[in-house]
Amino acid sequence: MTEQKILVVEDSEPLRKVLAEKLRDEKFNVIEARGGEEGVKLALEQKPELIITDVVMFPVDGLDMSKQIRESGVYGENVSIIALTNQNSVEEEPRLKNLKLTDYLVKAETGLDDVVSHIKKILKKKK
Repeated sequence: MTEQKILVVEDSEPLRKVLAEKLRDEKFNVIEARGGEEGVKLALEQKPELIITDVVMFPVDGLDMSKQIRESGVYGENVSIIALTNQNSVEEEPRLKNLKLTDYLVKAETGLDDVVSHIKKILKKKK
C-alpha cells in the first residue's frame, strides 16, 4: 500500500513540524508548506489526498489558498481540505461556505490526536 500524501500548510514552524512529525509517525507521506502561496504551488504539483491548512497566514491566508486550489480544476474541486485555526468559525462563516471545506477545526479545542483522527476518518471515506 502506498502512503497517502498530506500537505500541511502552517506559517508557525514549531506547529507545522509537530503536526508533520505526528502524521509521519502515522505512516503518512507529508509535504510541508510555510504559507498559502507555497501551499497552492505544492498542492497543484504534488496533488496530495488531503490538505490541512492554518487560516491566518500572510500574505495568502488559508482560505484564499483553498479558494485558489478549489478553482484550479477537477483535482481542486475534489481534494479534501481541513482548515485549522484559532479563530471562531462564526467570524469566517461567509467565506467558509463557498469553499466547501471538508472540515474546520479550532486549534484550542482540538488536540493533535484529534486532528490525526479527523484526517484518518476523512481519508478512509475517500477510499
